[in-house]
Amino acid sequence: MDKFEEFGKRIDEEFSRIKSIHNFEDFGKRVDEELTRVKSFVKEEVAPETEKRTAKFLREVSEKLTEAAAWIEARNAARNDRNPPAAQSPQNPPTS
Repeated sequence: MDKFEEFGKRIDEEFSRIKSIHNFEDFGKRVDEELTRVKSFVKEEVAPETEKRTAKFLREVSEKLTEAAAWIEARNAARNDRNPPAAQSPQNPPTS
């Protein structure tokens, strides 16, 4: 059975369930069941994958930030090598 047929079968099943709802109490029970099912799905399927991807993303960002910091430090060091610091001003005398 291909995905389209499977999807059609699921739609037919859900439609038959909906047709069996005769009053608001049954409707409320059905909504509660579906909410419980959705919460379970999110907790067991979506959240772990999301956390896994988030951790991977944060590691990648951390690596890029480390590279950026190293690049800035290297640029600053090169700038300082070209322009040695001037003699200290009288406001900041050298300490012995």
